[in-house]
Amino acid sequence: MNRMLKFIAFLLCLCVAVAAAYAQEKCSLQTITGTYAMYERGSSMFVSVNSTSAPFYPGVIAPFATVIEVTFDSKGIGNGFYWIWAGTLGGLPDPTPVQVTITELKPDCTGNLTYVVPGSPPDTIVERFIVLDEGREIRTIPISLSNGLPGIVWTGTAHRISKSSKPVNSCGPQTAHGSYLTSCENLLEWDSSTNTAFADALLMRLNVAMTGNYTGTLHESVGGRFVDGIPVNGTITVNPDCSFSQILNIPAISGTVLAKGVYFEQGKQAYAMAVYIPGVPADQQGIKYSLCQVKRIDRYE
Repeated sequence: MNRMLKFIAFLLCLCVAVAAAYAQEKCSLQTITGTYAMYERGSSMFVSVNSTSAPFYPGVIAPFATVIEVTFDSKGIGNGFYWIWAGTLGGLPDPTPVQVTITELKPDCTGNLTYVVPGSPPDTIVERFIVLDEGREIRTIPISLSNGLPGIVWTGTAHRISKSSKPVNSCGPQTAHGSYLTSCENLLEWDSSTNTAFADALLMRLNVAMTGNYTGTLHESVGGRFVDGIPVNGTITVNPDCSFSQILNIPAISGTVLAKGVYFEQGKQAYAMAVYIPGVPADQQGIKYSLCQVKRIDRYE
């Protein structure tokens, strides 16, 4: 019996020791000082649950996504920029500047942040956030919108690029050099005569040279049609702050798409979105929504 009690006591001590080893330190503004790459995804959606066309719900939807880069200083002030899709709005090639203020950060690593989105009138947004892994990752959810889309909700995920309070200035062609897999969820206009858009999903495997030029293969499913193994090519231009522009050429359909995004984890991953079709008037753009995640598979010579 004494041996059993000693063994149980040993296990309890071991569990406590393991828990202590993996416990996150108390958070402070210093914990989240640095530059983050982030995406948000959600929607404003109103549907009728008494659908007569099962399995579809009749209703209206405004899909929402952003790709963000922001640098927080030791006082909790963050300066950065974002690209956005919000229903029929968004898809601009140039990013929108934003300033984010940490208004609360508790020792348990939960807090609030606030920022203003331009508009008439402007929209003041408050988000609840939770800090993970000593500040390497942050998750967010909105708790207050003053003039936003009715009923809009989302979740956000941020990954730290750099722990310095100074803006990142270390990325370049080497950041995007390698073999990558890109997965995207889009909403594309399929029939302009009827203003009909369909959900679109794609996978692309790209081999990016140090010059920024790349070749690859596209696998895509849109509107019930599957396209398998179409060659693509283009260029990726990486800025010192780890944001990037990507031109995607699809020779089979004589199509070109401009995408924007941010690399993190030394170029191993990125968030991005298709924002524009060059040469097409603004009122004829076929992209209605886009959000992509990029992951490096290996180095490419």
